[in-house]
Amino acid sequence: MRVLISICATIGTILTILTFYKKIVHLVGLFSRKKFQPTNTKHKYAICVAARNEEKVIRNLIESIHNQDYDQNKITLFIIANNCTDKTVDVVKDYINETQCNNVKLYVRDCPEERTKGFALKYLFEQIKKDYGIESFEGYFIFDADNILNPNYITKMNEAFDAGNKIVTSFRNSKNTMQNWISYSYAMHWLRTCLKENRGKSIVNLACRIQGTGFLFANELVKDGWKYTSLTEDRAFCTDAVVQGYRISYCEDAVFYDEQPYKLKIALRQRLRWAKGHLQSTVENEPKLIKNMLKFNKNFAISYDCFWLNFPYSIESFFRKILVYILKICLGIIACNVLGVIWGIVVSYAIGLLKNWGKKMIDVVEVAIWYGKKTNFFKNNNFFKILFYTLMFPFFDIIGKWSMIIAMFVKVEWKPIPHDRVMDVKKLNKN
Repeated sequence: MRVLISICATIGTILTILTFYKKIVHLVGLFSRKKFQPTNTKHKYAICVAARNEEKVIRNLIESIHNQDYDQNKITLFIIANNCTDKTVDVVKDYINETQCNNVKLYVRDCPEERTKGFALKYLFEQIKKDYGIESFEGYFIFDADNILNPNYITKMNEAFDAGNKIVTSFRNSKNTMQNWISYSYAMHWLRTCLKENRGKSIVNLACRIQGTGFLFANELVKDGWKYTSLTEDRAFCTDAVVQGYRISYCEDAVFYDEQPYKLKIALRQRLRWAKGHLQSTVENEPKLIKNMLKFNKNFAISYDCFWLNFPYSIESFFRKILVYILKICLGIIACNVLGVIWGIVVSYAIGLLKNWGKKMIDVVEVAIWYGKKTNFFKNNNFFKILFYTLMFPFFDIIGKWSMIIAMFVKVEWKPIPHDRVMDVKKLNKN
């Protein structure tokens, strides 16, 4: 039993060594980022938006696209109203009629059995292929209906695309960072990915993490349509691209805003869906990535990194710790010291929890300082409120870890996240 306990500890050490490169990537991104040169070449893009009951926010997205400093003749906005029961369709039609714009195309889909965003995008790309042809557009953007783009967003993404990057993700800012500790935690979660992963990965040519929305890819990736219909279609798309040898770049100068959940019930539901989608991706994609790594070709590094992106750390850690606790209790029974062993386990768990809390605190403080240097974050917000929200952030990560455990045993269905923060770019800049 003592040997098994030592083996469990050794497994943890091995995992730390195998993923140590992430700390190097973080340091690279902490002190530098990839920049792209301005270009006179204007590529032709399609912007794809899947909307489910988004009557309150979708007009602001459309307006932010039409207020881009990019040539509007090179942009076509495709909106798929998917299983809508509100006035989303009417809002889009009213905008088209009011502005007489000819580059907004609306499709309506009613299929309650297929509710995920992935199914909506699958249907939309089928219609684009039928009505226009996939090759009619050089690149495709994916956005959510609650997003808002900075006026130079497409221009900046075009610079990255023109530099030869087939897939590009962007800087995900938030509409409602300071609404409460939940929205703050979400905002810091996305910003942490930008700082600790995407900045460095873009420089060392690994595959940056696509975060569900705000990304661009070349038409060749969907020449056979959109195939990703799981609970986390972005993770499936990203992994499939890596298996095919694509690197995913990051353009920090392209900024868009996203609305974060602020109700605990909604946050719990979303984290559980993410967790279930993560598990699905692990089962579906890890074998492909292992097969790719075994080829030992030029794509080894991106496959290796993506393997650890899909690796279920929370589940591995949970079962390893449970095994250790059971073995220690068994040893305690043999030594007639069960209560002492249990007390030791409780103390050890509490110390580990405090250490993890401190580590997450350091994470979010680092992200907040970086974000504060880029924006007027600290000037525009109460310091003590920021401090309180920062203290609560580790709880957000704990929710994520336990969601992974729960997701193994429960059925999870896709449900839409409500959006009601009606803000345009001008209001955001004043906020």
